[in-house]
Amino acid sequence: MNKTAQFLSFALHPVLMPLYAVFLMLQSLTFKLNPTAQLLIYALVFLNTCLLPVFSAFVLKKIGLISSMYMPLRAERSVPYFITVLYYGFTWWLLYKAPVPPILAQLMMGAAIAVLGTALVNFKYKISAHLVGIGGLSGCFLVLGLHGSQDYTLPFIIGILSSGILGWARLQLSAHSPVEVYSGFLLGLLSQFIAVIIFR
Repeated sequence: MNKTAQFLSFALHPVLMPLYAVFLMLQSLTFKLNPTAQLLIYALVFLNTCLLPVFSAFVLKKIGLISSMYMPLRAERSVPYFITVLYYGFTWWLLYKAPVPPILAQLMMGAAIAVLGTALVNFKYKISAHLVGIGGLSGCFLVLGLHGSQDYTLPFIIGILSSGILGWARLQLSAHSPVEVYSGFLLGLLSQFIAVIIFR
């Protein structure tokens, strides 16, 4: 069971959530971007929200600011979180300026708000970053379904089911308490609603 939980924690890692969300969003649009535009968006999101945060964590480990890439201690998570906020914010700005559907920039703003909220909460309490990420993915499609004219039911269902599975995995590994799991999910979910308010 622990091996399954570890696999799920890796496959549904928070640094992968923006890429998954963008993929589901692009596949759900009634109009399709050309393949080149889609590849450029995927490359941008993967670089700024996955590769660069992971590389930064690797550098922080090398210089001794964090003890492990997993960052098991709450105290050592703040610096990586704030660095990630910068990457996410930059990605939002690029998508906002690019000739792409505005909902992509809205999604990324919600993700940036979620990471910032996680960083601020982390000063006092430990919270599940995994559930913040998957909560943000679920919240994105809930918000779009409520406020948009397009049907995002399937991506939202995928997000909710994945959230339940991931929550079980984090509890199975004793990585978090139930409160840390639930609060993480709610933070991710609410961040997307905040992004909608800012955009509108």
